[in-house]
Amino acid sequence: MKLIHILNNYDSEAQVPHYHLKADTALLRNNDAFYIPDNLGRYTAQPHIVLKLSRLAKCIGERFATRCIEGVMGGVAFTAADILDEARSKGLPWDQAVGFDHSSALSLDTLPRDAMLSGATFYINGEAVATIQLGDMRFSAERVVSYLSEQMTLRIGDLVYLGAPAEFEVKAGDNYRLDIAGQKLLDFDIK
Repeated sequence: MKLIHILNNYDSEAQVPHYHLKADTALLRNNDAFYIPDNLGRYTAQPHIVLKLSRLAKCIGERFATRCIEGVMGGVAFTAADILDEARSKGLPWDQAVGFDHSSALSLDTLPRDAMLSGATFYINGEAVATIQLGDMRFSAERVVSYLSEQMTLRIGDLVYLGAPAEFEVKAGDNYRLDIAGQKLLDFDIK
């Protein structure tokens, strides 16, 4: 299983989706708490709508890409912001900053793919701080799947984090919740 994170879905000048990959050990499941790693500096969180893929796909056309989407899930990606800044300034890979264990929270439940049309709402401590709407994204879900299938073979169970409209400082004691189509999919604490 691959975890594919789209980086530039809110960049109005982007021509193609840019992405990075994570190992499956990056998954944080079961609404388990996210424990902030010690001594690595600042962390940020980015809420996502996540596509769960249901078919093998290679060079699939955009108009057929919907057939590859089993459903949608909620996700939050965590980034070691200080390490990422250093990696960017030195032209180094981002793996250490984005691919650490439990850096990608994922909901247990999968909703039908049409649920993403209603968008998602991200809450911190019960306060809505971000909304995710497909219409605000530079690349549609179908465009993302089609493009990725041109770059690599997509497999059953692969997860595509579609992109985040904002990022938030991670603070111990906070509670994160993510709803899609009015259904609570993620609800976990930061420790």
